[in-house]
Amino acid sequence: MTMPNTEARGTRGQTAPGAETGQTGTAREQIREVKDQVVGQARSTFQQARDKAGASLGESKGQFADQFGTIAEALRRTTEHLRSEDQPRIAGLTETVARQVDQVADYLRNKDARAIRNDLESLARRQPAIMIGGALVLGLIGARFLKSSQRERFNRGPEFSGRDRLGNGGYNPLPGTERGYQGGGYAGA
Repeated sequence: MTMPNTEARGTRGQTAPGAETGQTGTAREQIREVKDQVVGQARSTFQQARDKAGASLGESKGQFADQFGTIAEALRRTTEHLRSEDQPRIAGLTETVARQVDQVADYLRNKDARAIRNDLESLARRQPAIMIGGALVLGLIGARFLKSSQRERFNRGPEFSGRDRLGNGGYNPLPGTERGYQGGGYAGA
């Protein structure tokens, strides 16, 4: 029994095998090109985000180093004041602390973020107690900061008192006239 040759004829809605391969090849090439464009854009976007984050981190690191430098300078002024007050032992301690803080500021200025992270990781492996103590100190400072900002917000109070919201109409009497308008009778009666 012989089979009919369907390759030459084709049927409605179907293409000949040779034509299908040509179309599939161009479709695959188009998909590959689109994929390459998407991957290239994703890499470019990722690189831009990484650069921005690095620049922001570098800027923050610089500001942090400047703050440490300011602390060191304040400690040096304290040292001079203590020496003028004839307190050489305490002045020596503050001078030592000022040098150490200044070294931290220089370290932050001269190291990149990756090197700082690596140094912190190795310190945490060698001296975990120092890292736990540092985390505790940072937590206490953070809690103190949050507590003081809540207290400030509470002391400042809302912009309007409850009485104003309930219908005082924003009338604030002048000092010494807190009683407001006492009203008189109708003059024409």
